[in-house]
Amino acid sequence: MPDHPSRAGPLASSRLKTPYLLPRPPRNRYLVRQRDRRRMRELGRVAVAVLVVGLSLLGYTWVHLELLGSGYRVDGLETKLHELERRERHLRLEEAYLSSPQRVEARASRELGMKPPELSQLVFAGGAAAAAAAPVPPPPVPPSAAAPAAPAAPSTASPPNGAATP
Repeated sequence: MPDHPSRAGPLASSRLKTPYLLPRPPRNRYLVRQRDRRRMRELGRVAVAVLVVGLSLLGYTWVHLELLGSGYRVDGLETKLHELERRERHLRLEEAYLSSPQRVEARASRELGMKPPELSQLVFAGGAAAAAAAPVPPPPVPPSAAAPAAPAAPSTASPPNGAATP
């Protein structure tokens, strides 16, 4: 196939064999590249700066998540506290209703068949209350003391505190 001059483009130029297009091996094959110390220092500074910023963001994120968790725990505890306060109020009302004297009396008479005690079933503590509740008959008088004794003469002495007696 003959080369056509009408075809111009990258393919046409790659077919040309010129000394500028031939690959040549490098002439400085034994040269060793030196490390740039300034560039390594700059790279170290950038790495330290990125590390500081990264650790700061990580610390901020951790503190923020702990704060959110604490907020949720506080909300949960407040909800539980309100629920327990509501239940306590309910139980106090129920206790007041169940211990009312009228309800206890009605339930005792209805379910247990109890009735109010009679006067003869009552036992009183103390002498004055016992005497008022049930009069005790006087002890029998012996026949020899049946004669009345002579009344004593009234005393004319005045009381020691100076009060007059009628």
